[in-house]
Parts: sequence; C-alpha cells; structure tokens
Amino acid sequence: MSAESILHYRFPDGARTLAVRLDVAGPRALLESFYSSYQRAEPNQEAACTISLAREGAGYRLIGPSGDWEAADEGEAVLYYESELTGALLEDAGAFVLLHGAAVCRGAGCLLLVGPSGAGKSTLTLGLYLRGLSALADDALLIDPASGAVHPFDRSIRVHETGLQRLGVDPRDVAGARACGPYLWLSPGRAGAPGRGPRSPTALVFLETADVTALSRLGAAEVLRLLLLARLGTAARRDFEPLARLATQVPGYALAYRDFAPALDELERLARPGPARA
Repeated sequence: MSAESILHYRFPDGARTLAVRLDVAGPRALLESFYSSYQRAEPNQEAACTISLAREGAGYRLIGPSGDWEAADEGEAVLYYESELTGALLEDAGAFVLLHGAAVCRGAGCLLLVGPSGAGKSTLTLGLYLRGLSALADDALLIDPASGAVHPFDRSIRVHETGLQRLGVDPRDVAGARACGPYLWLSPGRAGAPGRGPRSPTALVFLETADVTALSRLGAAEVLRLLLLARLGTAARRDFEPLARLATQVPGYALAYRDFAPALDELERLARPGPARA
C-alpha cells in the first residue's frame, strides 16, 4: 500500500509555496514533524519549488532544489531530506540577516551560539534545553536587520549519538525526541507558540573546542569578523551594517571547551538575567 502524501510549506510572510511529496512508510512521522508550524493546508499559489522522497530498491531517492540524491538507508534519507527542506525554506527568509548558529533563551533575551559545523552548537543547545532553557533556533539564526531581534526558526535540534554520549544523555529520557540513524531529533517548540516570539540578543558566544574550558570577552572588531564568517547567504554589503551594530551592542565571548559539562555551566551563567561577566 502506498504511503504517499503531499505536504505544503510556506515560510512566514513568504510569497511562495513549497510542495513536498513523501512516498515512504518508516520515517514518515518524523519527516512530517519537521517544520510543522510552516505547513499549510493548501498552497497559496502554484508551488515554486518541490521536493520528493521515495523508496527506490533497497534505498531511497531524494529529488530537491540542490540535486538528485540516493540514500542507502533510512537515517541518511532523513538527513538529506531535512537539509533540502531547510535550504528551500531559508530561500524565502527575505530581509533577515542569516547566521549559522543557535539561540537559547531564559526570560526576555536570548543567548546566541555561533561556530562552524561540528563545534557543538546543537549538542549544547540540547544540553541547555534539558537544563530548563528554551530553544529558539538551531542551525540558522534569523536576525531582523532593523531591530536586531532574533526570530524563532522551527528547525528540529539534531544531535549525533556521539554528542549524546558526551552529554551523558540517554535518548529514551528526552521527552518528544525521535531517534533515526545516528541522530536524535527534537522539536522543542513551535515558532508560533506563546513565548516563542522574537528575542533581543543578550550575548554572543563563539564556540571552539580546546583542551581546557575558558570563557573570554571579545572586542567589537573580533566579534564582527567572526559574525561575518558565520553569515549564511551572499548579501554581504546589505548585512554588514546590522552585523556591525550587533557586534558593538551585544557582548561577545569566545568559549573554548573540552567537555560539555563545564561549557554548559558557563553558558547557563551567561543566560541568567543581569549583566554578563567574563
């Protein structure tokens, strides 16, 4: 029996509709949970972009905006699909300045975690979420160039099994999470849910692994350089002014760490209400 379903997505305030065709059974519930707050019952216009994922032989075939992909197993198919869906939605991010990072919040402000792939952004976001903080965004930060506020981005937190081991977290103890392949996926909130509105950044933290844990304050020039390196997209001239303003108005820190536990202690301290201290 076919498990085919057609889903429609639209980025908030976006002009186009994204159509997705799923013809899979096993991971279907997980796939349909991605970006559920951006799903629409019907397209607002003819779909400008499409993605399809279907079984093909012993594996899967994914066709999306960036190409035609073959996945050998379920975990790989889910990873490719989520990447294609994220990229397609971000194409409609419009005037937002996009940064490669994550955001967590406690209270009115939010703490931004920025760093290259593999720096531990998602793992630290999950760790802080399990300590009672709210996850505002993972992987991509949507910053309003006028106000500097960070808007929610409804992407699931994706943590590799090695990160879970280093956190000392049993996947079965994370409520609402789904395991698929070597990853744990968690959708901790929805972009339109109460308390998930735009937040003003209270601190920027640039992550790097090291032999010891050390948190140090950065100057505005260094913060701006790191922000430019962490930018997603190509509109450098348009983005420079809001990023420069962010660099001078929000305290910036470099967090070098070896283990997740002391890194989480430092980040949780920075996220507490009141002035941040190096």
